[in-house]
Amino acid sequence: MIKKVQGRIESVAFKGYGVARIHDKVAFIPHTVTGDEVWIEMIEEKKRYSMGRLVRIVEPSPWRVTPPCPSFGECGGCQWQHIDYSFQVKLKEEILKDLLNRFGGVKELPPVCVFPSPKPYAYRVRVQWKVYGKAMGYFREKSHHVADIQKCPVAHPLINRMLPWVRKMSSSFSQIKETELNVSPDENKGVLILHSLAFERGTERILKEFLRNHAMFKGIAIAKEEENILFGDPALNLTISLDQEEEKKNLTFRISPGSFSQVNPGQNQTLIQTALDFSEVSREETLLDLYAGVGNLTLPLAMGARKVFGIEENGRAIEDARFNAKRNEIRNCDFIHGRVEEVLMHWRREIPDLIVLDPPRTGCKTVLDQMVRLKPEKIVYISCEPTTFSRDLRLFTEKGYSLHKLGLIDMFPQTYHMEVIGLLQKG
Repeated sequence: MIKKVQGRIESVAFKGYGVARIHDKVAFIPHTVTGDEVWIEMIEEKKRYSMGRLVRIVEPSPWRVTPPCPSFGECGGCQWQHIDYSFQVKLKEEILKDLLNRFGGVKELPPVCVFPSPKPYAYRVRVQWKVYGKAMGYFREKSHHVADIQKCPVAHPLINRMLPWVRKMSSSFSQIKETELNVSPDENKGVLILHSLAFERGTERILKEFLRNHAMFKGIAIAKEEENILFGDPALNLTISLDQEEEKKNLTFRISPGSFSQVNPGQNQTLIQTALDFSEVSREETLLDLYAGVGNLTLPLAMGARKVFGIEENGRAIEDARFNAKRNEIRNCDFIHGRVEEVLMHWRREIPDLIVLDPPRTGCKTVLDQMVRLKPEKIVYISCEPTTFSRDLRLFTEKGYSLHKLGLIDMFPQTYHMEVIGLLQKG
């Protein structure tokens, strides 16, 4: 195998790798972009493709920029800081179209509504750092070694202000494996979640003293499978503002430790608004919201529907969802605690006109037949994994549904990840 070779990057593939053709074989090279002329070291040879490493840039692409983070290339948190943001969004659109064509079998796509993030940096309100010895940060790319991070440019400024305090406090406990920090820009405060921390003598005193001395922290949770151990008030509050029936409406959500929330609140608002626009809900319609979480989509949808059922497996999220419905005085929704597969299998309630779902990365293959059995006229499918979204779309097509609207919401700038939303209709 040729160890070093010069080549030109022709495109960028899903997972964020630049693509070159070396001796009639596809080669994937991280940290490159379309138009780069580069020297590559070939490090892995497969039957159909090769993996390479960027050695030197001969001539940079017009889309190449200087990454602002000194840890870029070492830290595995971001893949695309070297690419101009306007081009990142174009790449994601092209990658999505290619995946839908290859895995979804979609030959004619509706126009893609693309929503770039207003904040390409400083957008993440939730981060998880691995802890190993004195190092705290994200895993290095393709490894379980920790890249020590002093400051993260994609994290919200509140998080970066809190990071030195979290680092200092974590050093008091040798057994912490992971720290999670969630912040609320509305409250200007954060919540710290500690993983793998044994509750020993002195732990309570240290954590309570930490909260007394650092007013920016609302609370601390020690994550346990059975029940979290809580100090202070470790629930955050976030407000979204929506356009509905030609007026602005605000909804406030409580999010407790263990409940899921989107990392980019500005783009989460865009996601909710797009789901409302795609759904075109009427006062006569009954809706199902699968994987409902804290009611992120359930409650906005209920504001325009007759009745909404939200199904969620996570017990903490269900408690938050019911609290959020009561707080926002939304009475036409009912949250059901249980696995989506099991609840749908035994569904005996009203037949839905619309099903909205935002499943895990694995997609909805296991519940697809149960959804189709209920014969909803419309399905709004939200996904953070375009490969499983494309696969499931093919399955829906075989069941008589077709894609009518498609949106790409850039929830995760500086990475190859994307949020996809599609409207499927019967017939």
